[in-house]
Amino acid sequence: MSGDGAAGAEEDMEGQTHLEDVREALDADEASGADGTDGADEASGADGTDGDAGGTTNATDGSSTRSPKVITAGHLNWDVTMYVDRLPGPDGETRIDRLEQSGGGSAANVAVGLVDLGGRAIVYGSVGGDESGALALRGLANAGVDPGHVLIDADQPTSVKYVIVDGDGELCMLANDGANEAFSAADLDRDTLAAADHLHLTSQQPETATQLSNAAHDTDATLSFDPGRRVGERAYGEVLASADLLFLNTREAEAVAETTDIDPWKPEDRVVAIKLGGDGASIRTPHGDVSHPGFPVEPVDTTGAGDAFAAGFLATALCEPAIVEDGFSHDPRDYELPLLVGNACGALAARAVTARVDLSWDAVRERMGESPEADLLIEIRT
Repeated sequence: MSGDGAAGAEEDMEGQTHLEDVREALDADEASGADGTDGADEASGADGTDGDAGGTTNATDGSSTRSPKVITAGHLNWDVTMYVDRLPGPDGETRIDRLEQSGGGSAANVAVGLVDLGGRAIVYGSVGGDESGALALRGLANAGVDPGHVLIDADQPTSVKYVIVDGDGELCMLANDGANEAFSAADLDRDTLAAADHLHLTSQQPETATQLSNAAHDTDATLSFDPGRRVGERAYGEVLASADLLFLNTREAEAVAETTDIDPWKPEDRVVAIKLGGDGASIRTPHGDVSHPGFPVEPVDTTGAGDAFAAGFLATALCEPAIVEDGFSHDPRDYELPLLVGNACGALAARAVTARVDLSWDAVRERMGESPEADLLIEIRT
């Protein structure tokens, strides 16, 4: 992106609220109770009956607004994470320096992050009728997420992911599918979906994802989709085409470009958040792009960093009516603050052990530092 594009975007921003008061906006979020304490109470009523009274503070201008209600649908895992100095080669061996067990799965991770940031979240997916499933559900409830719609399949084990993290924070995963995709769209109560503001889909059976996305559009809920590593192998074309917002890393973006008619780098009718790992992220829209290089961090464990980015981005964007009042805005300048918060959340997750991390506004503000907007690059396309 050229410097001329960025300069032109700055000139066009006169009269609009963007990043002049980033720090004041985050202070206002904290003052409103968006540090996760009030959000946990709201989540207990996130079944569509009594949660609508919840409120938070607009992340852009500090005005009072209703806290968005989000359903995250997809994988719920139990994670066993092993920390080693280096990954062994073929026929090799290495010592486990530390072993941790915790809840995981993209749908669950995003839900917990949203509640941490003052939102209200229902998680929808499936676990087995075993101890790992019970632990996963208990962890969600303790975090303030409503797990009451999770299907328990007594005939299958809960999916367990074995995550091996080396000394540089890089990882590899071993997993069994278990009950991870035993849920179907028909199992989600339509009144619950109708009461939600947004549906966030993660990896799941393509047929289930398609039916859920159709149901979301029927209720006028906005839709985001983070298809995960297998996007090039699974028949997600219809869901990708219907999503208002896509979350992809560079490898996944290449797979989408190769297997569908969508160009993630220059989308024609949607917003695409492309996660660039240690290089931050770029938000691509039909009218231009906004990018940020991320915040410096010495990674400990990158598991869940992409989920933390999605939670921070959604928690900020969904509180801004100008972004979501008619689908998701195609003006890249609207995503400056969501991008910064998403990158800060991703950096916090990369520094933490396991996929779960404290995403309070205190932690986000500290990670963002004094002038996070200085590194934003904006290009406007006409």
